[in-house]
Amino acid sequence: MTRTSPAPPSAHRPTRAERAVVLGSFSVAALATAPAFLLGGDLEVVAAMWLTAAVWAFVASLALALRRGFRDGNWSAFRRSRLPDDNDTLDWSLKSGAYAYMEVAEEHERLMRGD
Repeated sequence: MTRTSPAPPSAHRPTRAERAVVLGSFSVAALATAPAFLLGGDLEVVAAMWLTAAVWAFVASLALALRRGFRDGNWSAFRRSRLPDDNDTLDWSLKSGAYAYMEVAEEHERLMRGD
């Protein structure tokens, strides 16, 4: 049986090895960028390296957060952010609540103009 804790576990700071795994791809891409610009290399390869580095950083950080959650039971990486207490911003972006009329007004305007 699982039990819930009233307070989430404290967020542990990432280790140097975790940082190296996540950010190492950016350093490789940066080191490859300088010679490509100076020697007139193929910039499409450099762009692909930067895109790959960004994807690697996302996947590696997600994998390390899941690893920390399964191994240590520390899910604070997924619980750290909370929705704001005032739902005004959320209602504005979703056009719900007090701002629900906006959806109807936009539809009416579109139909009236014949778009």
